[in-house]
Amino acid sequence: MNTENRYPVTASLFMLREIKHRQEQVHRGYQLLRRKAEALRLRGRQAAAELASTQAILGHTLREAYISLAAVKFTNGESNAMVLENIGQAQVRVQRIPENISGVATVSLQAVEDATVSDALRYAGLGAGGHRTTEAKKAFRQAVHILIKFASLRNTCILLDEAIRTTLRKVNGIEKVIMPKLRNTESYILMEMDEREREEFHRLKMVKAKKTRTQALAARADASCKDIGETSSDLSSTPSASRIRSLECLTVASILYPALSSTTESAGDFKPVCYPHNWDDDDLLF
Repeated sequence: MNTENRYPVTASLFMLREIKHRQEQVHRGYQLLRRKAEALRLRGRQAAAELASTQAILGHTLREAYISLAAVKFTNGESNAMVLENIGQAQVRVQRIPENISGVATVSLQAVEDATVSDALRYAGLGAGGHRTTEAKKAFRQAVHILIKFASLRNTCILLDEAIRTTLRKVNGIEKVIMPKLRNTESYILMEMDEREREEFHRLKMVKAKKTRTQALAARADASCKDIGETSSDLSSTPSASRIRSLECLTVASILYPALSSTTESAGDFKPVCYPHNWDDDDLLF
């Protein structure tokens, strides 16, 4: 198996349990990230649809507001200097409201009107064109509210888009890299453990066969020597009979144990094998 597509671990039962536990954790995290991505996509689509409708309303509201401003200028003349001279405290303030959308921290902007602040231009257009001035003030006030809502939705869409990209990148990394590596590592550990089990079974089988063969050869050798001893017990115990009995035992041993009758050669030197003997002292020739 390719070592680049799996983790470098040792094939053991402990590591197999660890890999399985890690697979469970990765699968749980993968499911949570997928749910998070789906929730962010749903909220992002809702915010995008609301942003599109707000943008269309904002364009229409700003157009109406500037038309009202043009009507005020046509009725009362240029009033920019008067507006700039009477600037005071803001009547419309922006309040930041933190929100948490599926683990993503966002900030919602909300327009708040301060009723304690007095309107410095409440008497503007009192002499002439007061109706046009009031309509322009209402139109621009509504445009400010819509503009704050548009900024809030745009900020939310940008944050959600970045969060969706990050979450999908994590999901794809887990699905395409981490999970295949864990599966390949588990397969590698199982394959190595099976191979070791087969090798151990074959080794035990060979040991048992060798032990059985050795026991069978030993039993046959004992039986043959016993038969030879019983046959030669009827003969007289003379040196010639003892020598014959020893030669017969050696012949049986050479037949049953052919390894004992072989010779060894080392570096061209002949070294005969020393066989065990059961000769009596009377049988020695010197």
